[in-house]
Amino acid sequence: MAESFLIASGSVDITPWRPMRLGGFSKRIAPFTSIASPLEANVLIIKNASSSVTIVSVDLLYPGETLRAHLIKNLGLAGKEEELFFCASHTHSAPMTAPSMTRLGVPDAEYVGYVADRITTLIKSIQREGESCSCSYHQGAANHSMNRRLIRLRLTRSGLVRSSGLGPNPKGNRDESVRILKVSKPGGKLAAVIWNYACHPTEFPGFLEISAEYPGIVRARLRSEFGEIPVLFLQGFSGDVRPPFSGRRPGIAGFAQRILVGPQFRRPLEREWEEWANSLADSVASFARSPLRSLKIDSLILKRIEVPEYEVAAGGSGEKSLNWHLIDCGGFRIVGVNAEPVVDYRRQLEACFPEKPLLTVGCLDQPICYLPTDKMIPERGYEVEGFRTLFNFAGRFRNRLQDAVIRRMKAATTS
Repeated sequence: MAESFLIASGSVDITPWRPMRLGGFSKRIAPFTSIASPLEANVLIIKNASSSVTIVSVDLLYPGETLRAHLIKNLGLAGKEEELFFCASHTHSAPMTAPSMTRLGVPDAEYVGYVADRITTLIKSIQREGESCSCSYHQGAANHSMNRRLIRLRLTRSGLVRSSGLGPNPKGNRDESVRILKVSKPGGKLAAVIWNYACHPTEFPGFLEISAEYPGIVRARLRSEFGEIPVLFLQGFSGDVRPPFSGRRPGIAGFAQRILVGPQFRRPLEREWEEWANSLADSVASFARSPLRSLKIDSLILKRIEVPEYEVAAGGSGEKSLNWHLIDCGGFRIVGVNAEPVVDYRRQLEACFPEKPLLTVGCLDQPICYLPTDKMIPERGYEVEGFRTLFNFAGRFRNRLQDAVIRRMKAATTS
């Protein structure tokens, strides 16, 4: 007889109640001045008589090891860490909760404790609940991001050099697929939505404002369509993609900058950002209404797969590790990692997990690094070198990085 799986879901506000520093930009050290949109944690629990997984999606830059440790302790999951899948939307307009990344923001201990308590209370309140549910899968192409890794001739101290820098690259890799899981109760009433898209939430115009960024706009749009349901956003492999706002500084300075370093991104006007975010929200809502593919939750396989730092980088502290987190529900799979992979890693994982819908997630737990491809390493650039001081990552990537990163995942899928 097939196992019976139940689902429970909920959401809770985690907006800070007093001014504090936001995370995401090294030059932004003043506390926030206003709240443009609230921050949330959204939760989905999948369980049967013998196993359970709790998926938590938060409007934060990263969850961080301290916040995760609080939840593991509060929920009694010591020794069962695979049962907590903890990811962040990666909004750059929320307080910092991840420690040891002080250039990106310093966590406020009181706020970290507050968020942990709010999420713990929510999870405990719904743990005893659960209904048998059906799932449907929907997909569409959004066309709302831009590759941000531009290789071109630049004038440097060493002369004219072909190098990598941050700049609009229309021909670069993107992952425009929006993947949506709709979870429905008996009778067809929607219980929750999970959506997955790869794009840095970095361009909200209010530099000192709290904002859930574009995931919050999409969440509001889905709720206007389907009711006040939990909406979980899973940030995709967005290490080299971001919103497509580009432009040039006026005058001679702008002309010189374009000649010396190439095309540039720019912070959008509020009107431009709102049009872009609402357009994305309309696209996601339309995909959620598109013809469905029925899915079954007929198994629950959970794995945490550790890749030691020395396998991916030389000269590091040896204290860090990449952690793959796999949820296999039979009809679909979710795979996350505590890093910011570039979009090409999506294609590599698809080879490991053919046929069934796959949601790929970055920004889990306490991210330790970006993940560039082997081709990018000799090209250097932000995804290879530029992030290192911000992440406190002392190691240098090994030349055969991709094989080291994917090898253990492949082994886990065959064991």
